[in-house]
Amino acid sequence: MIRPIDRYRKTKKRRLKTSNIHQNDVVSSPICNHLHGHAEIPEELIFSEILTRLPVKTLIKFKLVSKTWNSLISTPLFIKSHLKQTISNPYVPYNCVFIRSPYYFYILNYGAYDRCPNDRSGEKGLMRVNNLNYYDNGVNTFLMGSCNGLVCFGRGGAITGYEYCFYVYNPVMDLIFDVLDPLGNFQWMLMCGFGYVSCKDDYLLLVGGLQKRSSKTFVYVFSLKSKTWRKIRVFDEGELSIFSGGKGVLVNETLHWDLTQVWTPGVKSVCGFDLVDETFKEVEMPRMLLGNRVNLGFKLCDINGCLGGWVVFVDGVVEMWVLKQYGAWDSWMNLFKFDMLPGFRNFCGWTENGKVLLQTDDGSLLLADPKQNPAKYNSLVNYLGDIETVSFVQTAVSPIF
Repeated sequence: MIRPIDRYRKTKKRRLKTSNIHQNDVVSSPICNHLHGHAEIPEELIFSEILTRLPVKTLIKFKLVSKTWNSLISTPLFIKSHLKQTISNPYVPYNCVFIRSPYYFYILNYGAYDRCPNDRSGEKGLMRVNNLNYYDNGVNTFLMGSCNGLVCFGRGGAITGYEYCFYVYNPVMDLIFDVLDPLGNFQWMLMCGFGYVSCKDDYLLLVGGLQKRSSKTFVYVFSLKSKTWRKIRVFDEGELSIFSGGKGVLVNETLHWDLTQVWTPGVKSVCGFDLVDETFKEVEMPRMLLGNRVNLGFKLCDINGCLGGWVVFVDGVVEMWVLKQYGAWDSWMNLFKFDMLPGFRNFCGWTENGKVLLQTDDGSLLLADPKQNPAKYNSLVNYLGDIETVSFVQTAVSPIF
């Protein structure tokens, strides 16, 4: 007679034997290995084809996986690959602006309103940058430019008595680099700009203005790679007259300033500074705007990598022009025109579908379709006050070389 405990032991042995047979069958079959999750994706493929396509906020989380992942994701080679994929990926937030308001910094992904007009969640909305705080309510803070996810801004002013200092900042990665005034004695800053030079793999910051106890205009360039200032040129009084300099418009690795007179008084033109060879040059305006038709001013902008310029005529009509081929000054083309919106101040951005982001005097931002007549407006942000904007893309580029 078999006891219950002996029967249990024999049954258990048969089950273990059957289980081992099935296990051996599974391990020995390549197909079963794949189906049961034993196949692994090569790590090289993960980093080159998968992680480089992720939004930067998701990428930050993956840096916490391990020290190895953190190290590899932080390498310059990976960051460049990620930047290339980010710019070419239509599903990654690209049509964004970085905003300086009287009290805070913000990021607005206005392209999401055009891609998904009926979606009320996700990427839409005004995102406040909480990492930086104003010590002076933003009175002395001004934007200088943006390139590849890095925002350059400055603080200081001759009227308020604050000395100038400059910052290069990635708001998504929360990384910032401080740059001091080249000589510590700028009396009045007239022009500034920020951009990337691909052949040097370097980011350059340009400032130009009057120095104390001098009537000359000094122009300096700071290299983020070497962390040094260089004096580029000194203009005598009247040699470079800048009516409204401000931040330069970056196109074709060249900074451009509108409403300038360069070398020839009384002649309308645009001043350009080539970041590659670090020289000034003259850029011709559209010839149609040099006639007798009275206008209220000509301003430059970046139209998806092309140099653009818009003009307001006395009858309230706004015309937008684009330079189709850089360097061929006769290739200026009229893009559109429409009646000026009351309180209109500036064009801030463009979407893939041809809509434009407009700024008004009270700090509101509207998305408009200039192809419709009259133009149709969609209000995105209201009443931020005296604001500045620069185009912005969310990347993992670090300002610290």
